[in-house]
Amino acid sequence: MSVVDPSFPIVVEERYISANLNSSMLFNFLMGIYTMIYGGVMYIYLSRKPANTNHRIVLSAISVLYFLSFLNFVNEWYYLDWTFAINGATRESIFIATGGDGSKWSWVFSNLLIYSLFIISDGLLVGLFIASTIFSVIVGPLSSTENAILSNNVSSALSFILLGTTVATTCLIGYKIHSASRSNDLPSKRLFNRVVVLVVESAAVYSLVLLLNAIIAIVPSFNWFGSPLGEVQYYLGVLLTVVSGMAPTILVARIALTNPNNTVASAPMTHISGLQFGSHHGSVSSRSGDVFTSSEIDDALPSPVVEVKRESNDMSGGNQV
Repeated sequence: MSVVDPSFPIVVEERYISANLNSSMLFNFLMGIYTMIYGGVMYIYLSRKPANTNHRIVLSAISVLYFLSFLNFVNEWYYLDWTFAINGATRESIFIATGGDGSKWSWVFSNLLIYSLFIISDGLLVGLFIASTIFSVIVGPLSSTENAILSNNVSSALSFILLGTTVATTCLIGYKIHSASRSNDLPSKRLFNRVVVLVVESAAVYSLVLLLNAIIAIVPSFNWFGSPLGEVQYYLGVLLTVVSGMAPTILVARIALTNPNNTVASAPMTHISGLQFGSHHGSVSSRSGDVFTSSEIDDALPSPVVEVKRESNDMSGGNQV
């Protein structure tokens, strides 16, 4: 964010006002999708899954994420109404309010909610969260170039730290799955499916949004108000808010919809201990688990005699038929 200079051409004012309005419409659309995903996950866990401590923790986490995103949505709705309905006497006044020279508490509250979303994802961000919140309360909407630069530096550090922890976790998950795939000698098709699951679980879209946010915070072209690249901040802020909560929720939904019956288990193969053929009689013995079977067939007997021996783990005895 940068300082607003009211002496801008009309084309620039219209472009920024349009970006503010269109980003709000995008926020509405994405929150609708987020609400359906969140409602579906809650329905699946509450109706199909047995209640336990792990499920309650998961539901609490995604509920807090959704609640924070929804509060930011309401705050954005209020700020849009304040910009156009209350403070929209002229195009210039709307433009100034769009650039950040507006309601102080709304600006602070928006930063508080966004950083709170990060806190749930990574506890290492507590220090930067406190610093960013205090800075927002003291300074308020940015009123000087120095304050704008300081705010961008804090935001950039926050994004880079979160991006680093996310990428590190992704690499560890990838290495673990790759090692397990090699040890289990899985076919290439199943290995590819695991890689796809890895991409979803590691929140690749979330990492990409964080990377873009970190780059925008340190590149001057994106932070100079009036630059065509400055409009990207409106859309990126919406994506950052929604993706921060939607990515973990989608992961939980994928896990909830996983059918354990489709999991291919590595069952032990039946081992044939011996196979003998004779001119008058034959015998076949095999082992599967703890059950031994033996069959003897004699040419003189009209029917075979089958002997079954069952061994238990404690070697207490056997049954013979």
